[in-house]
Amino acid sequence: MRPKRLKKFFTNWRFYFITTIFLFLVAIIIWRLYSLQILHYKDFSQKVAAQVKTTEKIKNDLQYVRGSIYFQTKNNNLIPVAVNKNFYEIYVVPKEIENKTEVADILSKKFGLNYEDLIIKFSKTSSLYELLIKRADEDIVNQVKDLNIKGIYIKEYIGRYYPYKEFASQVIGYVKNDLTDFHGQYGLERYYDKYLANQPLSSNIFDFLSLDKLIYKRNNFDIISTIDFNIQKKAEDLLKENVKKWEATSGNVIVLEPKTGKVLAMANYPNFDPNNYSDYDISSFVNPCVESIYEPGSVFKIITVAAGLDSKRITPKTEFYDNGEILVDGKKIQNWDLKAHGLVNVYEIIANSLNTGAAFLEKLIGHDIFHQYVLKFGFDQRTGIDLPNEIKGNIKNLKTFNDIHFATAAFGQAISVTPIEMINAFSAIANNGLMMQPFVVEKIIDAKGDIKSVFSSQEKERIINEEVANQLRMIMVYSVDKNQIAAIKGYQIAGKTGTAQIAGSDGKYSSDQTIQSFIGYAPAENPRFIVLVKLDKPKAPLAGQTVVPMFRELIKYLLDYYEIPPTL
Repeated sequence: MRPKRLKKFFTNWRFYFITTIFLFLVAIIIWRLYSLQILHYKDFSQKVAAQVKTTEKIKNDLQYVRGSIYFQTKNNNLIPVAVNKNFYEIYVVPKEIENKTEVADILSKKFGLNYEDLIIKFSKTSSLYELLIKRADEDIVNQVKDLNIKGIYIKEYIGRYYPYKEFASQVIGYVKNDLTDFHGQYGLERYYDKYLANQPLSSNIFDFLSLDKLIYKRNNFDIISTIDFNIQKKAEDLLKENVKKWEATSGNVIVLEPKTGKVLAMANYPNFDPNNYSDYDISSFVNPCVESIYEPGSVFKIITVAAGLDSKRITPKTEFYDNGEILVDGKKIQNWDLKAHGLVNVYEIIANSLNTGAAFLEKLIGHDIFHQYVLKFGFDQRTGIDLPNEIKGNIKNLKTFNDIHFATAAFGQAISVTPIEMINAFSAIANNGLMMQPFVVEKIIDAKGDIKSVFSSQEKERIINEEVANQLRMIMVYSVDKNQIAAIKGYQIAGKTGTAQIAGSDGKYSSDQTIQSFIGYAPAENPRFIVLVKLDKPKAPLAGQTVVPMFRELIKYLLDYYEIPPTL
């Protein structure tokens, strides 16, 4: 009999094992409940009572709900751009309204509410809640109190508040108007939600075994961004003014420190007011600087020259005889001015922004090497900036190895990049060939102001050697000095324009719709900052009329702001 019993036991060992584990877990739960309810009842009751008081105290201590977001100034002054605030909502219990038409008339005249909408809400007598005003200020609250209408109630609640409204809205993002789901949507609010939000201390199912895990605590943090408040404001004001002036559909400005990767400003227009995010289309929340691609146009000629110089396939004195047009795969490539410029070197190709010259240089470099440098500069990968939903550029045309695709890519057409990719590539040139990791948040601090984390500069990789970076600087300085529009007396400015035609749904490029941009840095010999300015579909033919004056004004502001003395 014994062998049969042993055989039966070993046959059903899985059942016995699972049953034993289950009974063990049940015993732990029973013991834990006994411990909480009997052995430590008094201690637990006191702590739960304290927790309830703490939860109630949230209304008086807004920082328990969510951490704040700060921008800085050059003097390290912190300016809160996303905080928590007490709000009030006005609502009605319809069945308690005695004279519906009279009350609707009073409220419509007093607060500008729609009379017909009020009558509809008052008619819902089975409802215990009909919202009248969502975010009422104290003045409205006092007026409602003075009216003393039966059935009209005031409820206080905590919401996220953005004191500067549309300011840097796509960078900051927003938080849902729901304290039960008080989490970030888009921007820094989303990317750093795990720090800003008061998350549960743990998602472990056995946390109930620890009394400390059952007690409410503040475990959120404040974040300090690299964004300079004053530079951001200047960038936004300048961008808004010129989008309207040139009747552009949109625009972007980015300011970076090339030596560190710090983002000092990231402006987009149009933008949105995160205090009233429900009034906007979802497309308004996208940050085009990191989430949208465009064809860069002639600014990309600098990447072409960089590839040629670093691979030693060309020199600054490499010459090309420009007839005004060339044929590639049976397709004609012409210069923007439809002119022939005769014998030119690399300096003149860039200064005159010759499409024919860029295509000629790419042919000397070779498709393989050109493709390698496009990849090396990061146009087929995300930069890794600490903002959500970043996308990468589209250079798939280069995988076909058709001559025409490489010829047009040499002057920035038929390939697409993001603004952050483009400025980051130029930033590597400005930083003597060394690419840095761009970042938007510098510090995370706790409730006491103690630093939890510091995000310092990170080197990504060397893209080109220092000698080539210096040659590119001289080429771009020559271009700025020759064309004069971006030049500032007493300073060397390095930069390049870009005017890219826009392809339609049929793949054909429009002759009257363009994307215009300028990227440059200053002082050129020791860059403190690099700036990208871009306008989409402005009603002007050339970047020299639109984005270059914008760049010059912003660069001059930066030089004055940082009190950088003339270098010439």
